Amino acid sequence: MELTALVLAAIGGADLIRAAAQGARLRTAGVSAVLVVCALAGAALGADPLASLVLALAPVVAALGWLATMRADDSPLGFLPVVLLAGIALTAIVVPPPAVAIRVEWGQGEGLPLSLVLLAAGGALFLLESANRVVRTALRTEDVPADGDVAPSRRRRLFGQRGERDTAAPDLQDVHTLRGGRLIGPLERIVVGGLLLAHAYPVVAALIAAKGIVRFPEISRDRERGTQAEYFLVGSMVSWAQALAITALVWLGSAALG
Repeated sequence: MELTALVLAAIGGADLIRAAAQGARLRTAGVSAVLVVCALAGAALGADPLASLVLALAPVVAALGWLATMRADDSPLGFLPVVLLAGIALTAIVVPPPAVAIRVEWGQGEGLPLSLVLLAAGGALFLLESANRVVRTALRTEDVPADGDVAPSRRRRLFGQRGERDTAAPDLQDVHTLRGGRLIGPLERIVVGGLLLAHAYPVVAALIAAKGIVRFPEISRDRERGTQAEYFLVGSMVSWAQALAITALVWLGSAALG
């Protein structure tokens, strides 16, 4: 579980830095600092030298691979990095490297295992910015243009392979922007994930319904093209799926701890 937490934290923290930092040097320094912290934490959590080595190196390697393939606007490999990350996360929970058992105590309760706290924190970091990149990749994969965008002349398939070029279409730049979704999306995912962990399912349903009601006027005005409805559905479903996936990882980790 510690490995999953550190991988998510390394990827989420690195994406936050490269999205917020101005200048290549500052981004490089910030990302390097995040990876060093995750590596040191992994080395400290390992129950034996081999486990410490795995916990220190795996998050760094996973984060570097993610940074190289999940760019700000698109992924050259499509959803392949997401699939690989999901496989690593599940494997690390089912077959975790041995780690030091530490509990976080507060109040009069028994506290929580540190591994579970780290998993929730790492998942939250991933949902802030990394999940936005996954949403943008999904929108580009399905050729769903945002409001005012031009439909692309090339189609990118699921794992990054380009389809045949439409020679009849002009070679126009495909620009997708999330606009307010850059802030609304992360907040929505964090809230949905927290509500799911709290078993507040009716509130989650109400939140999803409220979002549909708020966006309905905008969608209804786009009856001719229909792109707004598709943009809303694809983006929202991918965003909610990620919140559900992180919540499921926390549930699975909690069940693994007994």
